[in-house]
Amino acid sequence: MNTTSTLEAEIANEDLQWELQYTLPKIRTFVLGEDIDTKKVLQQMDVFLKKEFSNSREHSERRLEIIFYSLITKLRLFHIETPEISRLFRHFLREMDMVVRKITHEIQQNEDLLQTVKKEGWIRGMSWYFNEINARMRILKNTVRLNQMQAFLYVCENYIHILGNYYKDMSMSNRVLELYITRMNIKGSRYFFSKEYGLYIGFWIFRIISNYGTSFLRLSITCSISVIFFGSIYWLADYMAPVDVRMIGSLSDLSSYFFNSLVTISGLGIDASPQTALQRVAMGVNTIYGMVVFGMLFNVISTKLSMNS
Repeated sequence: MNTTSTLEAEIANEDLQWELQYTLPKIRTFVLGEDIDTKKVLQQMDVFLKKEFSNSREHSERRLEIIFYSLITKLRLFHIETPEISRLFRHFLREMDMVVRKITHEIQQNEDLLQTVKKEGWIRGMSWYFNEINARMRILKNTVRLNQMQAFLYVCENYIHILGNYYKDMSMSNRVLELYITRMNIKGSRYFFSKEYGLYIGFWIFRIISNYGTSFLRLSITCSISVIFFGSIYWLADYMAPVDVRMIGSLSDLSSYFFNSLVTISGLGIDASPQTALQRVAMGVNTIYGMVVFGMLFNVISTKLSMNS
């Protein structure tokens, strides 16, 4: 009986010492892995970076670096995204976009092709587009500038990679997704200036079809347009072929042409047998395209899963 009372007294004494030794702020500091001294240093860095930002030039590599370190500093201080951090994140993306455009001459003005077309028409828009291509081709001839640009694009990718890891730890998949798309845009530019034109074109198509594997809506629209397009090709091939070698008996049966295009793209099979060379070419291209589309679909699924993991 005495032994039990003694044990209970020791446990109560240990509980009391634990309560005196640990407070909620101390526990929070320990769990988050940052001591008070580290927090003070981060606060001092935040003040210093604000001063540096006010003295930096707009749309410069230095300002982009300052914003990046300011964002990391605040994320380490608060471990959540406050309204101020959210604004800083938006500012970081805008600044990176402007600096990359300025350095690569991808966009000479603060607008894109669609905005130019909307304001000034297609002729002016296409003229603007070809001027941008010429500017980028001139950069390819300047070896020194090309090397500097590639180094800068690698730095930008590193910024995004580090930020992405922070937001993953915070389980903010929407921010991770935005950073992923920005990183893919930069990677595409890097492929162009590395003269890897095949990869550049592939990234360009990848962006249009599914926004780098992040948009089911874009992929669905692309597939719908593709079904109509290949169905029209089949109709044209039958129209040019003799009646006895048509894939579909009646040219007025448009639904059969679209259905044949759908089952071919989806890989379910072939609803009609091609007889002429044009029919075979159309069917072959449609089949290969279907493989690409399915690859895109799996990529969208895997990207979505990885963003939310």
